[in-house]
Amino acid sequence: MKDKIDNILSLGTDIFNPQAKVLANSDRVIEFLETGNAAPVLVEIDPSNACNHGCFFCISSYIHLPESKDLETFDRSIMKREMLLSVCQDLIDMDVRAINWTGGGEPTLNRHTKEAIEFVGKNSDIKMGMFTNGTLLDRWDMFDTLVDHMTWVRFSIDAGGEELYNSIRRARKNDDWNKMNSNLKKLIEVNNSKGRPLDLGVGFVITPDTYEGILGFAEYFVDFDLDYCQFKPEVVNREREDGIQRDIDFWNEKIEPLLSKARDILGDKFQINGYKLEDLENDPELYGRRYKKCLGSQIQPLVGADGHVYVCTNHRGYKQYSYGSLEDRSFKEIWNDIENRKKVMHQIDNVECFANCTQLCKPHESNKAVWNISLEYEQSDDQGKEDLKQDLLNKQQYIKDNIKHPEFI
Repeated sequence: MKDKIDNILSLGTDIFNPQAKVLANSDRVIEFLETGNAAPVLVEIDPSNACNHGCFFCISSYIHLPESKDLETFDRSIMKREMLLSVCQDLIDMDVRAINWTGGGEPTLNRHTKEAIEFVGKNSDIKMGMFTNGTLLDRWDMFDTLVDHMTWVRFSIDAGGEELYNSIRRARKNDDWNKMNSNLKKLIEVNNSKGRPLDLGVGFVITPDTYEGILGFAEYFVDFDLDYCQFKPEVVNREREDGIQRDIDFWNEKIEPLLSKARDILGDKFQINGYKLEDLENDPELYGRRYKKCLGSQIQPLVGADGHVYVCTNHRGYKQYSYGSLEDRSFKEIWNDIENRKKVMHQIDNVECFANCTQLCKPHESNKAVWNISLEYEQSDDQGKEDLKQDLLNKQQYIKDNIKHPEFI
């Protein structure tokens, strides 16, 4: 087992390794396999479907971009305060381990996000992270709130200079490169003044429109007091370009040489979601989707800004992939309705057979890990099941000691 675990630890970095993080939460996986239900390890929350930027490559472009206004999924909702705090209380009561404040849209467009973060931080041990463009932090004076209560915050940048940033993000005046810089520097200042409790990073999604900014990004942010600079391949969601991923030649010929130089510039700050590239190169037919069930989603659902509890971030906005609405029932009630969840997953796993799922989706890596555990579990006799369970539980701490932020699958 230790050899298998060491192999999984080698698949990603200490921060970005979903398969290892699944194993770090084996107790929840085992509970799910034994009972058909377990509290989520991670819940993603979209406080807002609206966004003050307009990136064409956004994974939620079909939700909020003006070009998507004729789609059934177009919805620029902002979650109401009462609903947001109610969800937070349920997650506290259920012993959820982590919350990602994400979107949908820009999470800080919702004026109540700050209050919700403080509520969770003061009333639980839940770890919290946030993806943000960072341009609105000063509007709500969120700097101390983020440093005091969050585990990590990552600014979405995707450029190495003002011209590219403002162009690809279609940023408006006062929500632009200069505002992002000002707020990032302020957050770094507050974080440093309090002993750096917050892991702070910047992110770069590599696309045909952004890749020429890779070196500029590395050169610009190398001297910032950040924990990491993350590069990740664009995932083309099924709503764009028929969901066809970029050809591996694009990555090998144009991207890899630039990333090699960026690694030299950034040193230990360099981070990349390289496992996605491995699936693109090694399995051009299915991109690593050799599992038969989407089991990873059962420990990391999404709460949408529209009040629906979705299977995952890639299915936000599609009501057929909703377990229910918070307008009708609480999160706890929706999640514990196991039969209804089974119906939704049966549609994905057995009827559609992933036909409407984005390749390289958010739960993709965790699906691999949970699927492999489930196969071994189901093929074992009672004693074998118990041995597997104890082996996984005994290795949890070893895995946690070798990765960062194990709750953030």
